[in-house]
Amino acid sequence: MLTEFGKVMRIIRINTGDSMRDMAAKIGMSATYLSAIETGKRNIPANMEELLFTNYNFSDKDKKKIKDSIEKSAAQVKINLTEMADKKKKLIYKLSKGDIDEETLDRLCEIISEKEKEGK
Repeated sequence: MLTEFGKVMRIIRINTGDSMRDMAAKIGMSATYLSAIETGKRNIPANMEELLFTNYNFSDKDKKKIKDSIEKSAAQVKINLTEMADKKKKLIYKLSKGDIDEETLDRLCEIISEKEKEGK
């Protein structure tokens, strides 16, 4: 299933006459990887916007569409839980479902902040 970003990318390719391979080559990645990003199987790289804007001459309107689509699609993050401990999996699952009350969430955030300050 295409993400919002994938839909915008497909429109760009149609408008520029580029194939998936052409676009991937222009921005320096494999067509397989670009396809995985568009379908949400891989996270959008942090430098994706820069790669596109450097290699394509977009209007300001198109740049805004791209930025907005990256934001919308980046809100959906893929996390590989395969190697994680059960407690971590449970926590991530509970967070993703919104099953943690605000008080507990606040306490967790405080603990995380404290650990970050300690450098752990």
